[in-house]
Amino acid sequence: MADTLRDLIAHSAPEDGGDSQSLYDHAEHVAEMAADFAVPFDSEEIARWLGWWHDAGKADAGIQAYLQGEGESRDHSSVGMLAVPDEMSLLAHNVAGHHGGLANQTGEHSLKDRIQRKRDDDRIAQVLEEVLPLIEKHAPTLRRAHLPDFLRDAEGRAEAMRRHDFWLRMLHSALVDADCLDTERHFDPDRFKTREVEVSIGELWSRFEDNQQALMDEADPTTVNQRRRDVYEAVVDAAEEAPGFFSMTVPTGGGKTRSAMGFGLRHARIHDKDRVIVALPYTSIIEQNADVYRDIFGDEVVLEHHSAVRSGEEPGNEAPSERWRRLAAQNWDAPVVVTTTVQLLESLFTNHNGRLRKLHRLANSVVVLDEVQTLPPRLLNTTLDGLRELEAHYGTSVLLCTATQPALTERPGFPEGLTDAAEIVPDPEGLYDDLRRVKYDVQVDDPWTWSDVADDLRSQEQAMAVLNTKDDAAAVLDELADDPSVLHLSTRLCGAHRRRVLAEVRRRLKADEPIRLVATQVVEAGVDLSFPRVLRALGPLDSIVQAAGRCNREGERDTGRVTVFEPADGGTPPGAYRTGRDIARRLLRTDPDFDLHAPSAPRRYFRELYDSRDLDPDDVQGLRAELQFAQVAEQYRLIADNTTSVVVDYDDGWTVLEDVLATAEHAGFVHRDDWRRLQPYTVSLYEHAMEEAVQDGNVHPLADDLDLWRWDGGYDPGTLHEGGSSGGRGLHTDGPSTSALVV
Repeated sequence: MADTLRDLIAHSAPEDGGDSQSLYDHAEHVAEMAADFAVPFDSEEIARWLGWWHDAGKADAGIQAYLQGEGESRDHSSVGMLAVPDEMSLLAHNVAGHHGGLANQTGEHSLKDRIQRKRDDDRIAQVLEEVLPLIEKHAPTLRRAHLPDFLRDAEGRAEAMRRHDFWLRMLHSALVDADCLDTERHFDPDRFKTREVEVSIGELWSRFEDNQQALMDEADPTTVNQRRRDVYEAVVDAAEEAPGFFSMTVPTGGGKTRSAMGFGLRHARIHDKDRVIVALPYTSIIEQNADVYRDIFGDEVVLEHHSAVRSGEEPGNEAPSERWRRLAAQNWDAPVVVTTTVQLLESLFTNHNGRLRKLHRLANSVVVLDEVQTLPPRLLNTTLDGLRELEAHYGTSVLLCTATQPALTERPGFPEGLTDAAEIVPDPEGLYDDLRRVKYDVQVDDPWTWSDVADDLRSQEQAMAVLNTKDDAAAVLDELADDPSVLHLSTRLCGAHRRRVLAEVRRRLKADEPIRLVATQVVEAGVDLSFPRVLRALGPLDSIVQAAGRCNREGERDTGRVTVFEPADGGTPPGAYRTGRDIARRLLRTDPDFDLHAPSAPRRYFRELYDSRDLDPDDVQGLRAELQFAQVAEQYRLIADNTTSVVVDYDDGWTVLEDVLATAEHAGFVHRDDWRRLQPYTVSLYEHAMEEAVQDGNVHPLADDLDLWRWDGGYDPGTLHEGGSSGGRGLHTDGPSTSALVV
């Protein structure tokens, strides 16, 4: 054994030359970086200890030989795992999992099993005995390190253990990110330097303020624009309030996107927060909002992070801004992040290091949850608990934005709710009255046939029908088969196809050309369309209101018209969606005073929805209290993962596919960046639909050992030339499996 940590190797020399990195240098760098990351949650000394000990097992003679090009790799995390003192035993999760992720506390392949096995390993025991005095010269004494106060004041064991669960996740994120960053700095210092962003929150606020003022100066003096100005000024003033939970209830078209960013940046500047993170449920909204923010702030400030983001160049050949975004997506080290609700929330409860790595960036940040009504009820208890942890103990301010504000605050019968969320828009009722741009026509007593829907669309030059399922949309399309003005939007279309259709819809609306759009919920919540006439099949109340937000959005007319109808033969997705439809039907039928325009209507609806559902049917909260990290990650999924993506023959899809296959043939796997390149050309099939497609010969695997499939069952791209016909129906399927296709 060497006399000091400086005589031991942590990383071999880079391939392009240079020196190896000593165990001392790596441990010190990781310790100080992790400690800095842990400052917002009062855990810097503990994070520093983890940094010094995470790679202690590399002192093993066999590992040292391997790092110098001899022998084989060995387990190097168990030494530090066993160095954790009994009174801090939970920290063993972080050291043990700094490469493999957080394991369950008990059960098969658990941390407990691993500790029992490794304690009987003489080699590991010897390395621990020899390296202990070398590290203790530098590492803090863990027995004297204080735990954050919030770990001590929980009520009851279950709450205390859930707080420990979240704290261990934050610590793990700090350690893993620090380890990855220092390793990158050693092997690729140029790449490490690319991550740097030299723009302060204060500078971003100044840019935003100037841009917003110019926009307001140029806006026509309409009622809509005046109320948008009022909303913006009110929420920016509210940014001075102390950090905490906030709600922003603004009707569709009320300037929510810009006002939310204005609040976030000014709140961050006043209260010394590190970044603004905006989470939205759909990629179409993210792309739209990210473009707005990039126009204001510049390319190398705004990180747009979701599965459909792709670069036109291979890694290493990108423009500087593209390379920065690819690197920043790994750990969200950016002043402005625009991401999916799925990416944000699943990162809170994952056990995989790749996704956990960015978690500590949520501390001391402003998180904007837009379209917050889309939070799935089955995960609501766990989701709200995670948000409470961020706000109460990690210095995070949370802004809940929507036109249909759900009932998320604590009340009798709902103790899991948020204790407080201050509304930052004064007089929401008056605002909604002023921005009434549509008249609702509710017809839920006499069901409509698909022929009725088609006839109504034909009677209008520009109109949209929003249906509950793709099969229902297909039935309406059949009724309109001879109409050249019809376009279609649903998740049977791949992402690239949907974007093209949306662009054509906007063009025709602006040019005042005939357009009849048949769509599913994919057009709701944030998609910037404005029809004079909208039909909405009876569905959940928030879906009805969101669909109405695509009608007379800019107040171009005195009033738009929205008809809510009960389909005679329609289908409805199961679960909370169907329950929500039934609640909406009852409220609309039985209460003559129920006002779809009032901001109180969604709150009443969501109270009933939440009271009618089990908000933690898989007992995720119970699993968290037992520190079953892997099981929590398996259960906490906003989108079911029993789907398979198939690449369709649309635009450049199969050309990109050929490039990806050529790369994968040499690598033996499909790189994450290549998956993202393919994402715009894929449609996803649920498990049983995939089985049917295989039996029918509609899909084919593209390589052995690669979960990569090509759809050969036909894809209708449609035509979008001027005066042309439908935007296409996308994926061709036969039989009942069509209703199972999702993205």
